[in-house]
Formats: sequence, C-alpha cells, structure tokens
Amino acid sequence: MKFSYLITRYLSALIITVCLLVLPTKGHSEEIIASIRVEGAQRIDTDTVLSYIELAEGDEFSVKSVRASVKALYETGYFKDIAFNREDNVLVVVVKENPIVNDITFSGNKNLSDEDLEEIIKLQPNTIYTRSRTKQDLALLQQAYRSKGMFLAKIDIEVDKKDNNQVNLVFKIKEGDKSTVREVRVIGNKNISDEKLLDDLMIQATDWLSWYTDDNTYEQEKLYFDQSQIKNIYLDAGYINVSVDSSIAELTPDRSAFIVTHTVREGKRFRLGDITLQGNFDELPEEELYKELTIAEGEWYSRQQIKFSINKLNDRIGDFGYAFLKINVATDADTNSQIVNLAFNINKGRRVYVNRIKISGNTRTRDEVIRRKVSMVEGDIFSASNLRRTRARINSLNFFKNIKITNPISSDPDKVDLNIEVEEKPTGAFTVGAGYSSAEGFLATASVSQNNFLGRGQKLALSFSLSADTQNYNLSFTEPYFLGKNLSAGFDIFKRTTEPTSSSSYETDRVGVGARLGFPISHNLYNTVSYRISKVEVNNTGTSFSRLIQAQADSSPYLQSMISNALSWNNVDNNLTPTSGRIHKLFTDFSGLGGDVKFARLVSEHQLYWPISDNKKWVGHLTGRVGYTQGILGEDLPIYERFQLGGTGSIRGFKRGGLGPRTNLNEAYGGTMYELANAEIIFPIYGLTEKGVSGFIFTDAAHLHDPDLPSDVTDDETVRASIGAGISWNSPFGPLKMIWATPLIEGDNDQTRIFDFSMGAAF
Repeated sequence: MKFSYLITRYLSALIITVCLLVLPTKGHSEEIIASIRVEGAQRIDTDTVLSYIELAEGDEFSVKSVRASVKALYETGYFKDIAFNREDNVLVVVVKENPIVNDITFSGNKNLSDEDLEEIIKLQPNTIYTRSRTKQDLALLQQAYRSKGMFLAKIDIEVDKKDNNQVNLVFKIKEGDKSTVREVRVIGNKNISDEKLLDDLMIQATDWLSWYTDDNTYEQEKLYFDQSQIKNIYLDAGYINVSVDSSIAELTPDRSAFIVTHTVREGKRFRLGDITLQGNFDELPEEELYKELTIAEGEWYSRQQIKFSINKLNDRIGDFGYAFLKINVATDADTNSQIVNLAFNINKGRRVYVNRIKISGNTRTRDEVIRRKVSMVEGDIFSASNLRRTRARINSLNFFKNIKITNPISSDPDKVDLNIEVEEKPTGAFTVGAGYSSAEGFLATASVSQNNFLGRGQKLALSFSLSADTQNYNLSFTEPYFLGKNLSAGFDIFKRTTEPTSSSSYETDRVGVGARLGFPISHNLYNTVSYRISKVEVNNTGTSFSRLIQAQADSSPYLQSMISNALSWNNVDNNLTPTSGRIHKLFTDFSGLGGDVKFARLVSEHQLYWPISDNKKWVGHLTGRVGYTQGILGEDLPIYERFQLGGTGSIRGFKRGGLGPRTNLNEAYGGTMYELANAEIIFPIYGLTEKGVSGFIFTDAAHLHDPDLPSDVTDDETVRASIGAGISWNSPFGPLKMIWATPLIEGDNDQTRIFDFSMGAAF
C-alpha cells in the first residue's frame, strides 16, 4: 500500500512536469511569472504554501523548480494531492490537504490499557493524518504486543471520515493468547545446578500451576531481568568473571510457545584475600569498623555480602554526622591464585547537623503525625541509621504510597535540611469475608475501619465475626500518641459468645469494656497495660452435663474486673514472614479488683527464627510456651478461664479442647498449668514462593494438667505429641492453610483431628 501510494504521488509530479514541458512558449517575456495563486488551502495559510515553493513573482518558469517545489510540499505532510497549472503568466498551485485527526480510540485491548497504547503511538488528536503515519503506529503497537509475548496479536485501523476534513481513528485489536514458555534451559553451567539458577527467574516453563502464577508467559523485560539474575547468582557465589553471553527466546514453528535459552560462561571461582579499610575516618578504632563487615578472608567472594558490609559501614560512620559519606570498594583479583583482595576506601566528607525538617505532600495527615516518627530533631548531628529508621517508621504507619527523604545542603554548608515528601493513600477500609474452618465450620467476618481518623493517626474500627463456635463483636479506638507522648491509648467495647459444642455442653456469653495503655521501654521492648470489666454468663446447652458445669451455670452471671500486663521483646526481621530473630512475651492477668471472679494467670511465650539456607528461604522456627493460673482469695477458678489446648494454635493433631482433664461425661474441663513446644521447618515450594505459598513440617508436644482436680474429673497426666506437615498460601481468596497431623502420644479419652483446613476471604 505504501509503495503504490508513493508511485501515485510521483506520477502526479511527473505529469505536471511533462505538461509544463509541452506548454507553448512565446517570447522570453512570456516565461516570466507575473503572479502565483494558491487554491484549495483551508487550514494551511497561503503564505505557508508559498514558503515551500522555489518560484516567486518575477522568476522565469523552471521545470526543475516546479519539481523541487512539489517534493517540498509533499514532505511537509500537510497535503495528499498537489498540482501546478499555468494560466498565461499566472502560476496556479492547487493543493488538497490531508485530514486532521479528531479522535483516537482502541477496542479489544485487555493486556495493555488505553493509556499504555496512547503513549506508544505517534498520531495524536489535532495532528495530521497520513497513511504512512498509521503504518508506523501499527508497527509500534505490534512490537509492543510482541514484547509482552503476544505474537499472535492482530491490529487493524478503521478510518471514519467526518466533516471539515477530519477523521476518527479506531485501532481494532485482537490480542489472542500469550505465547507461553515451553522450556527454560541454561547452557554452559557446570558448578551451579539448573535448579538453583532457574528457581528465582521471572520466566518459568509451563507447569500445572501456570494458570495461577502466570510466570510461563514471555516478556522482553522479564528476559532482561532473568539474564541479570543469573549473573547475580554467580557473582554472589564467587564467580567474578561470569558472563551471560546470550538470553534468547525462540518461537516454536506454530508460534504458540517459546524455548528460552541462557548461555553462560562461568569462569573461575574466587575467594576473598586481604580486606583493608582505607580513608580519612578516625573517630573510631579501626577494629570497631572491621566488626561491621559481613565478610572475612578465606570466604567465597560475594557481591551481595560486600553490599551488606558497605551499608553497615554507612550506618556506623554516618551516625557521626557524615551525610555525604562515600565508600568505594577497589578489587584486586589474582587469576592464578583465584584470590580477590578488597580495599574499602572511605571518604567521610564534611560533618553536618540537621537544620530544618520539612514535610510536604500530606493533604490529610497532619504534620505532627509524620514528625513524631522522625528519629532526629532540628539541631541534632546527622545520623545515617536514624535516617533509615525514620523512613521505616513513617512507612510503618501505612498511610502513604510513596515516601521520599532527601537531605540537601542548607544555606549553611555545615547543615542539611531533611525534606520528607509523601504521597498519601486511602486509609479507610470496608471488608467482608467468608471462609471455612474444620475447627469452627463456616466463618463470616465484616469490619469498617479508619486507620488515620481525622488525619491524626488514630484508629477507629468496628468489626464482627461469626462461626459455628463463636460470635464476636468489637468496637475499638486507639490514639497512638496519647497526651503528645509516645504512649498508645485506647478502649474496646466487646461482646463475645463461645459455644464449644464439639468438646463441652456449655456456652459463655461475655459483654464488657476495656481500656489499654502501651509504651516502648527500648527499641525492641514494648509494654501494654490494660483493664477490662465484663459480665459473663455460663449456660447449659446439652441434654446431659456434669455437676461442675451445672454449678457454674447456677452461679452465673459473673462480674469480672481484671487488670493485665503484656511485655514483649521483638527483633525479628519481618513481622509478617520472619526469617531471623526472636520474640519473647510475658502475659500477666489479675482478676479480683472487685467483681465475683478472683484468679491470677501467668503465660510466658518464646519464639526463635533462624535461616537454614543462605537465601533465607528455608527457615527454622521454635516456640515454647508455659502457663499457670489459679483461683485466689479463696475463690475457685471458673471453668471458662481454665487453659484449653488442641488445634492449630497449640498442639496440632488434636481438636480444640481435645486433650487434658475431662469430666465423667467426657467434657473438656481444662487445666491450670501447661507446657507447650513446637518445632517447625518452613520451606519454599518450587515455583510458588513469589505467590505466597510455602510448606512446613512440624512436631508438637504439650502437657496440660491440674494437680488439684475434683473427684469426677480424670487426667492421665500424659504428655501429648504429634508430627505433621502443612501448606500455607496467601491466596487471592484470602489466607489458606492446610495441616495434616498424626498424634504420636495421646490419652485414652482424647479427641483427635488428622486434618485441619482454614480459608478466608475479604472482598
């Protein structure tokens, strides 16, 4: 089409030229152009047309000049037809303008949005329409879809002519299916296995879960990422001269799938030799700086560990006020000995202080909410670690989509400003959910919350949850900075009904209010004090029940007044998915400040996480918990405050309330003391780690007992134990967990459960 269009244009020019050649000639004076007239121009000014013509009034007619003028006018793109005519000594230029684009729309596009496509094409509304430009845009769109792996996409353009020489353009797109990846392979690797190299790549071969992961589709950007990822794996394993010579995606003959091939040259593997620190920092002894390094002589070279060392040095040295600290690492590799010597060159720059802290971008959130998360104040010496901590603390508010902190030099060269620029995001939420648990049956939840109430950083929430065993309603309010101090204060109004029909023949109905106050003791240590007053009713629900439950029901309702304290120490690296660190908690409850219920309770819990593999994808997890509770001031401990074990939260392989002391009617009675231990190994599931899927194997052991049981309650004092495995998945439908467990040691009257399943969703 383009070729024929060009032929038409140049034939027109040739005809005009021939006509001019055969025009009759008179005397020399009759070859002089007396005037030039332009016809057909509408949007284009006549003077603009004349500016491209190489002839003017008073010039002699020239075929060469006419030919050049025709070419120049076509090259402007303004015109689709041009003709030069002579009327005696008047040169008449007849033009027909190309139409103007009025509107551009797209149809059939799903994988690329209209906004994406508009950025790709060159044609825009109010620009000149030509066939050549549409051809260019069609090629650009085709290339964009190919880069997304959609090689079967078909794109056509529909031109709808309008009045006033305007056109509407419609790009009609049939995307087709993405060309999937049939195989991913690595060539040239000898020392690092295919499995290790391929595991973290964005492009994976098609498997049975590809419908969900979508990692079996080819995209050019993914291929470039995978190429650098393979190189990084080698650099972190000591192969400093590695090269990924090519990463090629080849289409199968039917164009429905790709074969992706990465070609690698490994080179030799290097160990670290001498590691030295050089530069002008002398505020600390050199041995203190060496302690910050995460590498040592004799270890395999690792670029990642070198970066970790630089970051730690930046924090340590930057805390002395050096905001413009620069640390460069010089490498000296000996190919023969396969040793790399490292020299950390430290240029500390100038010591500076904080001048002003400026906050911008917050339209809803008040300045003080952000400012109180800043770990420095005006006049402080600059601290690199406090700057990093500030970013983390502001991010933990979860009020902002983006946080940008810069520290430019102020008018005083010895001071810097802290510019904190934020972009807010919605902080209110309405969620409803549904799910199923093998322990509680069908579940329903709903909540309305505002985490940044009135822009003050306060949290207001109303929620309820319903299941076969429990109904829970709660209204809560939290002020994170009570009285302008680093104190978290709040209150709760609650109603909770519990009916454990699978293990007992009674229900409890609790209604009350509570208040709490929390405060940090140190960076990792936090304490919360709370008070709760509630009315508790115990009701019989079964056709037969023990005298103990009858006695509890006869004495209800109870007025319970309780003060509690929770002390927690936490240094895990990630609160959602920890891979290293510890958590220690101590809970104490005292009920008896008025009311009918008098008891004391103490629970101590300890958790340890540690990475088993270098990439922290295999993680060990230990939990130990002990509890003790007892009636005081001559009062017995009510049955609903006794410890119950069993289920996914304690010892798996047993029903909730399925072990420990039981009444003569085999009802769960609970105990006053327990010891619990869980050991887990959490591991990735190949190809699904990035989708939030992980597996785990475990063993649990627990002992629930009471040294002073009534005569019609029995307890065989057996330590229970179980082993099992499970899968955890943060699915699109909500968190899902499946657990298979087998009791190794159980009592004669215990209630066991081999399989536990839970799933919930918010939408």
